[in-house]
Formats: sequence, C-alpha cells, structure tokens
Amino acid sequence: MLAVDFIQLPQRVLPKEWVAVTVAEVAEMLRQARVREPWHAAELGCYSLAQCINNPLGYRSVNDAGKTISKRHLRHDPGVNDGKPARTRAGRARDAIEELRRALPGAIAEFESSVAQSFRVYSSPPSGAQHLRAIQNVPLAAERCAILKNVLALLNSLPPRPTQRAKAWWRVDAAKLWHIYRATIDVDAGISPGGPAVRFIEAALARMGYRRLPKHIESALHNPVDWRDEFLRRKLDELMI
Repeated sequence: MLAVDFIQLPQRVLPKEWVAVTVAEVAEMLRQARVREPWHAAELGCYSLAQCINNPLGYRSVNDAGKTISKRHLRHDPGVNDGKPARTRAGRARDAIEELRRALPGAIAEFESSVAQSFRVYSSPPSGAQHLRAIQNVPLAAERCAILKNVLALLNSLPPRPTQRAKAWWRVDAAKLWHIYRATIDVDAGISPGGPAVRFIEAALARMGYRRLPKHIESALHNPVDWRDEFLRRKLDELMI
C-alpha cells in the first residue's frame, strides 16, 4: 500500500517557462521506457509519479546555504542540488564537537599537571614571587578546569556521529521513484541494467533536473536509501543550531 506523503517540501520559486509534468506525460514516459501494461494502479501511479517529479526532494530551497531571503525578493528557481551534499550548520557543529572531544582531555591533563608542579614549587624553599602569583590564580583556574570537565562529560554523552557519508540527492529521489513505481506500476518489477524500471527512473530524474547522473543507476536501486528518513534528517540538520 502506498503511504500518503505528508512531508513538507521546500518553498519553490518557479521560472515563468517552467511547465509541470502531467499525468498523461508520465504515462507516455512509462510507455517510452517500455514498461509492460496493464499497470497495477495506473491512475494513482501516474499521479504520484508526476507529483514526485514536479517536487524533487533534492530541490534547493530559496533559503539554502544559510542565506535568508525575503519572501518579497525571492530569487529565480535554483533547481535541484546536482552536486555533492553541502555542509550544514549541524555538520559544522559536529565538527566542532569532535574537535573539542579530541582537544579537551589533553588540555585538562596539562592543566592538572601544571597545578601539581606549582604546588611542588610552592612547598620547596625558597619560593619565587612568580610562583606565589601563580598559586594565587589556582582557585580561579581550577574552577574553569572543572567547567571544562563538565563540558567534556556532556560532549561524551552525545550520540556518536553518523559515519555514513551523505548520499547524493539524486539517490534520494531515485529511491522515492522506485518506491512509487514498485507499489503502483509493476509490483513484480526487477532491477536490471537498461531494464524498463531503470529507463523510466533515469528519464524521471533527468526531468527533475539532475544532469550529473552516473552511467549506471541500478546499483542505487538495488540498495535504496530510506528516502523519508534521509530527507527529514537533512532538513532537520539545516534547521537546527
């Protein structure tokens, strides 16, 4: 059963010459890809595929890359993100967290070693004035060190950073197209190089605006991403922090 899609898509600024893909055009694309008929749920499938093509998940919103654009001064349609996934504010924050996790233990250990050395110097006769001044600052420094320890404990309590590299946006849209195709057009469809499903999805991705597709996209369909989870995770990454 095809789930209803409640995902909020990015705001789109359409160029004057843009023409939406129609249900009839999707049906023609399926026939050009030589998808066997009759289709499982032709009306629902062609409508859902048209909506998918007209609203790519990889569409770059007018506010991408941290640029705040007034709704009264919207830019031209930037199209889909056809390159490598851009770094988000959440990604930069994770980089900073990893750097703090790496640097703080050494800084704390160095401070504690210096404090111990200062006490040894203070207790040995005679103590120089500079060592006395250092000892007078120890309580304040110790308080700051305790704060750093608390920060490190909080950082270490965070969930581990995802190790999987972000997939190109075309893979996310390809996974959604494949999901709809398999649910409404051909429930027994397989994935083969140059097969009907692959031909249709390549044509649909090109219509979305993707131009940097690899020669063979079937490997992405054999192991599709969870497009709902991936889309929501990336949008949350863009909004957080």
